[in-house]
Amino acid sequence: MKSKSLALSFFIATFFLSSAIPSGSHSLEIGSEAPSISLSPEAGKNIGSLDGKRVIVNFWSAEDPSSRIANSKLSRLAESDSFSDTRFVSVCIDSDKSIASEIARIDRISDNVVSLGKEDVTSDVLEDFQTATGCRTFIIDRFGILKQIVPSGSEIPDILS
Repeated sequence: MKSKSLALSFFIATFFLSSAIPSGSHSLEIGSEAPSISLSPEAGKNIGSLDGKRVIVNFWSAEDPSSRIANSKLSRLAESDSFSDTRFVSVCIDSDKSIASEIARIDRISDNVVSLGKEDVTSDVLEDFQTATGCRTFIIDRFGILKQIVPSGSEIPDILS
């Protein structure tokens, strides 16, 4: 009887642990190829070529103040001449279509930052970057390799080194 209880407990624990693992077609491991950022056909926006550029992608939400602060910090970095070889992409994951542009206006987000809303990107982007697990910033090198994942609220690292 103990072995049946143990087996059932193991099965239940395994089920809950596996359901807590983020889904997506990418494992988001440092040193692996970063997920692509594809725009939805109705986006009407262009992020330009990312080839050969360092890319910093920030996923943020109005409900997550630390991710919004990270977005403002990235905007200030985008204004710096030191980051001319870097493309800054900001994606608001909130469902309200107007929130991204309104907050970008209020926070004075630089024109050097490509500001996107949830509706501007395809659903696989949100899944691949595992936004359901929280807002974060991703640093991708010139070759499309994921170099760093910065949890929301952490200091933005010195990416020039």
